[in-house]
Amino acid sequence: MIDIEKNYQVLQRRIQSSLTLTDQEESNLTVVAVSKKKSLADIEMAYNLGLNNFGENFVQEAIKKIQAFKHKATWHFIGSIQSNKTKPISENFDWVHTLTRYSIAEKLDKHRPKSLPPLHVCVQIQLHEEDSRNSLPISQLFAMATKIEKLPNLKLRGLMGMTRFGASEEERHQSYRTMEMASHTLKDNGFEIDTLSMGMSDDLEIAIHNHANMIRIGTALFGPRQ
Repeated sequence: MIDIEKNYQVLQRRIQSSLTLTDQEESNLTVVAVSKKKSLADIEMAYNLGLNNFGENFVQEAIKKIQAFKHKATWHFIGSIQSNKTKPISENFDWVHTLTRYSIAEKLDKHRPKSLPPLHVCVQIQLHEEDSRNSLPISQLFAMATKIEKLPNLKLRGLMGMTRFGASEEERHQSYRTMEMASHTLKDNGFEIDTLSMGMSDDLEIAIHNHANMIRIGTALFGPRQ
């Protein structure tokens, strides 16, 4: 049986050690607990430990949890976005990390209920040319950000990125440095962004070293996916 409380204690030590080494404040870091394929009981346990940001990849599974969860939490969509799923994503989530196409941004904006605040979004940028996962080439980032800024029901918060499978430690450092530089470029051009969503269970130290302020943690908290 997975001991979520013990895992969280270990995770906190890893995070604190990384923050101390880089002289950063813990209050600036958000841990998104990746709860896909996990039960409501697991999510409840994580919530009771102090976590209230949860990341989900699969729309239908996530909506059932969001509607059944009895506490106030912040829900992040971190999976690939299919065009026909933009409505339920926009209606049920607080954040979207995986925006790669303007056509999807338009649909999310269109479907966001007026009764809700703007949907927080991050653009997922490409960190390796050979990576086949959905992502936006950095050369297209400025144009994309400019168009998103004009959508009234979306709020551009920053960038998300994932290093390639099997990347070395130095490659991961380089990838996250690339993300940080892209973020600075947007800020220098007047974009009011504040989020670098990067780093997962196996490389959170590298991400924090490169000034991630949002990390997505699944395995290190909930154990290996079944």
